[in-house]
Amino acid sequence: MTGWIKVSKSNPCKVCGKSDWCTISSDTGFSCCMRVQSDFPIANGGWLHKGDSVIQKEMMRNEKPVTPAHTLDAVAWWSAARRAINLEKLDVWAERLGIPCSYLLFMGATTACEMLCFPMRDGTGKICGIRTRNINGDKKAITGSKAGVFIPGVHDADREPIICEGPTDAASAMALGFEPIGRPSCLGCEVQVIDTLKRFGNKTVTLCADNDGPGINGAKKLLDTLRAARISVRVVTPGIHKDLRDWLKAGATSEIVRNQWSQAEWR
Repeated sequence: MTGWIKVSKSNPCKVCGKSDWCTISSDTGFSCCMRVQSDFPIANGGWLHKGDSVIQKEMMRNEKPVTPAHTLDAVAWWSAARRAINLEKLDVWAERLGIPCSYLLFMGATTACEMLCFPMRDGTGKICGIRTRNINGDKKAITGSKAGVFIPGVHDADREPIICEGPTDAASAMALGFEPIGRPSCLGCEVQVIDTLKRFGNKTVTLCADNDGPGINGAKKLLDTLRAARISVRVVTPGIHKDLRDWLKAGATSEIVRNQWSQAEWR
């Protein structure tokens, strides 16, 4: 099948009736719906439907949208996507983001339906969800995902741990010589962060806040939680840059970063 077209308000999904996220094959009439299950799951986290879905017709008859329960086998989804990874597309993503491709791979990145995808992990290290990023920079999660942290697939105990925000900042931190734990946003996943630090045996950690109001406020809240868990913390920022990725793109090196952060107070 070729010629996949994104749905829109004028051409909504034939299965769920929504105008975003789903796609339609222009040459076969098949639909890839990201919301309604079928017997044919595909690698991007959606399901294949032939023609107009029976589910859609039933929804129209009842005049009430019915969203079926959705569960995601995040481990299986990620494994399948990694097997089908398009390295040329990943290279394009790496150039666009300003991050060496190898560090995207270390963070478990893969590609699906023109999206860059990263695994999220729970406190035990198991993949529990999939975060996606499209070419416009929009960030979502595959339906059925549970929030978790972004960490490398293989832990390096010799690297200094650092908490940052998002998978691309985590990949940037790794490129700068740190062992990253990326949160999905500036708030949340405190339990997963602490469980990961304890699993790795870390009693100290650097907390890098994005250089904006939400980032600073989120770091302050996480600082209190980490100290309550008897973990020593220093809070830093990426200099004049918005985040670690922007700093890396601007030419930051491990030496520059470590020198700038050397005077940060440990608490």
